[in-house]
Amino acid sequence: MERRTFVKGAFGLVALAAATSVFSQPASDGWPARQPGFVTPEVASPESAEGPVMVPGISLVEREADSGTVDGYYGDTHLFSVDARGAQLIRLADGDLTIDDLAAALEPTGSPADVASFFVTLGQAGYLRNTVLVNLVEIPA
Repeated sequence: MERRTFVKGAFGLVALAAATSVFSQPASDGWPARQPGFVTPEVASPESAEGPVMVPGISLVEREADSGTVDGYYGDTHLFSVDARGAQLIRLADGDLTIDDLAAALEPTGSPADVASFFVTLGQAGYLRNTVLVNLVEIPA
């Protein structure tokens, strides 16, 4: 199967549509051996959420302890790869936290513009359940 790169966004997001794996040891059923560390939950009403809401059922799996790369899977399909900060944002994207709240969680390295760009990229790839409106114009104080 040919890999097709959809988007490259903030925090090292690379969304791939591929059923192949980056792991070398297959499980007994032919799929890669991996243990999901986090699975995005179902949110009751994503339409009324204040912040981004991920599609439920996406598993985040760390490649190796030293690499800092986290892969997102839906079932056995590899969807995307993010760095540790991107994985942290995905874990926090339950709809209760706004873009500003999520940026504050990444202090001192996170900015609202970077966080907004990250979630816009995820939304364009189809991994968000809601539309997050962001203001792209910043007015200097």
